[in-house]
Amino acid sequence: MEHFVLKNRFFLIPQMIFALVSSFFLMVFTKSEIHILLNSYNSQILDFFFKLVTNLGNGFLYIAVVPFLLTRKLKWVLVFIIAVVISNLFLFMLKHVLFDGMYRPAKYFELYETYRLHLVKGVKLHDLNSFPSGHTTTAFTIFMMLTMLTRKNIVKLSLFLLAFLTAYSRVYLSQHFLIDIVAGSVIGSGSVILATVFSERFKKSQMEKTLIILPKRIRREERSYTEKSPGIVVS
Repeated sequence: MEHFVLKNRFFLIPQMIFALVSSFFLMVFTKSEIHILLNSYNSQILDFFFKLVTNLGNGFLYIAVVPFLLTRKLKWVLVFIIAVVISNLFLFMLKHVLFDGMYRPAKYFELYETYRLHLVKGVKLHDLNSFPSGHTTTAFTIFMMLTMLTRKNIVKLSLFLLAFLTAYSRVYLSQHFLIDIVAGSVIGSGSVILATVFSERFKKSQMEKTLIILPKRIRREERSYTEKSPGIVVS
């Protein structure tokens, strides 16, 4: 585990900082106070930007990642599938069992606060099942998975930033509170880590197989690129 954290530190350490800083503010202020503060920073450019970025947390992206993983080792396909199952089980239990019916920001402020939220035009707001954020969980599951397939630290950091921006978009659009996206980020990356640990139980010889073999020309070009830029893992 120490080696795993060290290898992926450019994703995990920024996420840890995000979680710790957010947790501090959540202990000092109420979730509505934090939301009012964050909601006050808005502009037309940010409206457009976060309206687009939030789509990186849509569930259909799970399917988009699979073809890429099929060209890698069988291990990564199984890790991803297990991670998706674990994260969605957590989501279901928290959203629809333990915290079923919890109000999202728009509905919460309509009922309990006088502050008028800045809302983005064209965004359909949901009322219930706020905790945790599904889009954030999806984003951190996918981008944590991709982080494990590269050795290049700048790519790992970039993947974290994409996951973070996707998460923050849910707060910006008033679909979730800060606590919702913090929980979603932990569930997402945590599910990938648990799936990786679980995959160690399988036989290594079977896990090294590739389900889709790329044409020789493409594989040769990938090997050539990897030799020149060793930050990308081709397996």
